[in-house]
Amino acid sequence: MRKLWVACLVLLVLSGITFSVKAEDAGSITLDFTQFIDQMEIANQLETPSYGIATMMPEKTPEFTSMNIKVVKVEDGNESTCWESNITTLENIPIDLDPGTYKVYTQVEGDDTVLEYNNDSEGYVITPQSHLVIPMAYPPWEGYILDAPWRIENSEINIPILAVDTGTDWADIYDINVYDHNDGDRFVTSTNWSSTQPIYLGEPFFHLFNINKSSFVQVDGKVSMRIEFELHWSPDNWEGPVNVKIPQYDIPTMVDWYCGDTHLHTNYTDNAVEFGAPIYATRAANNAMGLDWMIVTDHSFDLWQEKWNVSTADCDNHSDNLFRVMQGEEVSCYLPGTDIIPGAYQYNHLLVYGADFIPGGEWEDGTGSDYTPAEAIAIANSQGGVTHPAHPFYDDPFRDPWRDEDYNLPFTGLQIWNHASDEPTHLPDGLAKWSELLLGGRHVYVEGGTDAHGDFNTHAGKVKTYVYIPGYSQAGIPPKNNILEALRNGHSIMTDGPLVIFDINGEMIGNNVSLTNGTNATLRIQWNSTQEFGYINNITVKKGVINGTEETNFTIITPSSIGKDPLCDEHELIISPNESCYYRVEAYSNTTNGEQHRCYTNPIWVDVLANQPPTASFTYSPEKPFVNQTITFNASDSYDPDGGDMTKYE
Repeated sequence: MRKLWVACLVLLVLSGITFSVKAEDAGSITLDFTQFIDQMEIANQLETPSYGIATMMPEKTPEFTSMNIKVVKVEDGNESTCWESNITTLENIPIDLDPGTYKVYTQVEGDDTVLEYNNDSEGYVITPQSHLVIPMAYPPWEGYILDAPWRIENSEINIPILAVDTGTDWADIYDINVYDHNDGDRFVTSTNWSSTQPIYLGEPFFHLFNINKSSFVQVDGKVSMRIEFELHWSPDNWEGPVNVKIPQYDIPTMVDWYCGDTHLHTNYTDNAVEFGAPIYATRAANNAMGLDWMIVTDHSFDLWQEKWNVSTADCDNHSDNLFRVMQGEEVSCYLPGTDIIPGAYQYNHLLVYGADFIPGGEWEDGTGSDYTPAEAIAIANSQGGVTHPAHPFYDDPFRDPWRDEDYNLPFTGLQIWNHASDEPTHLPDGLAKWSELLLGGRHVYVEGGTDAHGDFNTHAGKVKTYVYIPGYSQAGIPPKNNILEALRNGHSIMTDGPLVIFDINGEMIGNNVSLTNGTNATLRIQWNSTQEFGYINNITVKKGVINGTEETNFTIITPSSIGKDPLCDEHELIISPNESCYYRVEAYSNTTNGEQHRCYTNPIWVDVLANQPPTASFTYSPEKPFVNQTITFNASDSYDPDGGDMTKYE
């Protein structure tokens, strides 16, 4: 049923633009909202997409409150506004116009999409006494998308800009144009195709621009862009503006540390509510944001062996020593005993890297495997794979959190940081569970990922995992196997900004150190941040005693209060543990506009050995000395197994 306001009179709020038309010379247009209302009613009946949908697309259809309508006259390629209004109700609008060629622009409040009605690029030609009816179209929440990285490195020259037609309309594309929104929507570039690009229903179309950042005007360290889809037999579509930050400095780095994304989706994830960007575009965006590698983890329920093979080849074709692209998978694991409705099981998700394709459950048609978490982990481990429960605390009508008993399974680690705007309790809950496992003696590691489905301007590149791989600083990005090995052994940290690492007696994060009870060791912390991610104001060294009940704060450091540079410096501590334990580091920074960023390292374990008595080796010669003969003593083979000095024998 149409809402009551459909029958109301049109309320026009004129924007101060006046026009005068002589009746005998005038023609007219009528803006017909019949199609608009029908399309809007259909859109409002669509269900809100479930978890994981690309955030390039709004989560729900906004309710109509008002619409801006602008009629422009086109003369010699220039446009001048001759009528403009904000309408708050929907009913057909007749407009008298002088003879000439016209276009109409519409934009619904709360929607970035601007529709351009231009009669297939010919314009609407008005002659005396002519009358044209222009059907108004409702801009759906799906269809046309503009996406670009939310930031690029200062050292980066080009901005990758992705234009997407999701294939929800049959309108072919003449061209796609890019405009500088900071410069009055000045034209920047166009595809300039020699022929129309055909669009097929249900088949997304992608085009990636790489445009020099100097083509745009910067305002407050950001560029802003819009794009126009010139469409065949449909109103031209405008998307944007989208802003891209160009900071003063690149992201924090240290020698032999390489950052990447452990969890993202591409267009090989393709179902009723989820999709992603092509691998080539995802690489370009993440590379521009400063990342060195990414692991493609498309849903197992969107893959089968042949499609997996194509995806793997796609990853390989876009991987080189400038940026590594690795094939992984997000496996849907069946949870026995959760079918409240027969056959409607719950699932949880497992990230798998470095293994063959594992068919998962949760297919839209109800098919797929019924591998439990234990079975999926066993399959991956048998192939030397790396496994992490993904967003283990997520709960919705289709997916359950990881169950207590499943935390005893032999996985590599936990992906507990699932993009910057994750549910606020999930990261603290994940850290608490991780601490519980560490205190129990498990060597498990944490990693951060974005779970981005495209999402270049929102989630991509915001949570990163750095891995430590020595020996490649002069040879580009390390090979894929080295990155996976670093993740497998916990030589990694996770952050949404600052980079903080530490070592104990030179042993790196993820390793073990053996110390004798009562001996000292040096714990060295290094940090690096930028103004973009804030000054580091808190570095907390956490200590956990194996089989203890809770972690303690071994020390809390405020760099500026001990004479250290809060952006880039190092600090040494002396530790002398008397029982086996681990240390890990958390760090926090704050920007001048109040944003907080965080970094979490994986642990270094300390095995404390009991003090052992020295071993003495004492010889002399000759064996049978005579009176007044010189005797030579030798104790050079004596040693202290605890590493101490032997200075006295009794």
